[in-house]
Amino acid sequence: MGTLRLPAWPWLLAFWCLTAWFLTAWFLAAPLGAEPPGEAKVDAASAHKIGSFAVSDLRVPAEHIVSGGPPRDGIQSVDAPRFVAPDEATWVAGNTPVLGVSVGGEARAYPVHLIERHQIVNDTIGGQPVAVTYDPLSGSPRVFSRTVGERTLEFGVAGLLYNGNFLLYDRQTESLWSQLPGRAVGGPLAGTTLTRLPVRQETMGMWFSRESATTVLAPPVSTIDYRYSPFSSYWLENRIRWRVDASDPRFHAKEVVVGVEVGGVTRAYLGSLVTEAGGRVQDEIGGKKIEVEYSTDDAVFRWNVPEGVTVTEAYWFAWKAFHPGTEVWKDPGEIAPPEF
Repeated sequence: MGTLRLPAWPWLLAFWCLTAWFLTAWFLAAPLGAEPPGEAKVDAASAHKIGSFAVSDLRVPAEHIVSGGPPRDGIQSVDAPRFVAPDEATWVAGNTPVLGVSVGGEARAYPVHLIERHQIVNDTIGGQPVAVTYDPLSGSPRVFSRTVGERTLEFGVAGLLYNGNFLLYDRQTESLWSQLPGRAVGGPLAGTTLTRLPVRQETMGMWFSRESATTVLAPPVSTIDYRYSPFSSYWLENRIRWRVDASDPRFHAKEVVVGVEVGGVTRAYLGSLVTEAGGRVQDEIGGKKIEVEYSTDDAVFRWNVPEGVTVTEAYWFAWKAFHPGTEVWKDPGEIAPPEF
């Protein structure tokens, strides 16, 4: 009797069915739309919807983040800045306030009346990617390295506020960053702090005397009339429009302050108190000797501090909100709050 030979097709069918079952099981186990490692990934179950952002790992109460008015990118960052020599910069004069930044032997001046309309300039200075930022609501200039690990971030204006201070977002992970501390308050990079770089807010004449080879930011947009500030009435208001973690009404909310931090100790030098002392202060904090000057003529501070001292310029309400336990230099004690 010959050998019984079964047709091959049932075995092939079984093989393909088993293969299909394994492939289906693997496909269903893998998350749809899985993103490359290190990119933004939001767990919908734990994310907070804040404005147009779905924010995971939020480090501050969601209800403390409020709308600043314009939506995300309603205030446009400057992503391709142009610079000219000082003698070509007809939009600045000797008394024009600027943010002066020097990195890697290269110096640049960012006129305040330009940057307050954009709040962020994504730039590269001395070969280093930097974010030059200014918040007209809290009066705070800040410059950060845009390098985090092996990644170079690009920042935009989130349209959100925390402690009356604007939030940035990075376009790579959509993490939200608080401008004054330079720390991510939510998103994949939550808890990360950007590296701060020195910045001086002073007149163009003062900055030019420091850095004669400086270049000057050109007006980024031709459709904006930069001669007029939309914040001129806001500066005069002795009130805080948004919730803050701490406040001290003894001084005008928008009074300009130099805040100094050494080893966790913070001290505020208010323009009015420095003026009462003759306009110049020599002080010591944490064993570090510092000098602070304030000029009522041009409403700018000059300061000289040693290495290891962090200097912050801001309005009083903003410094107090982020540093509730701050000391006040020559604290006058209980006084009646100013009336305006």
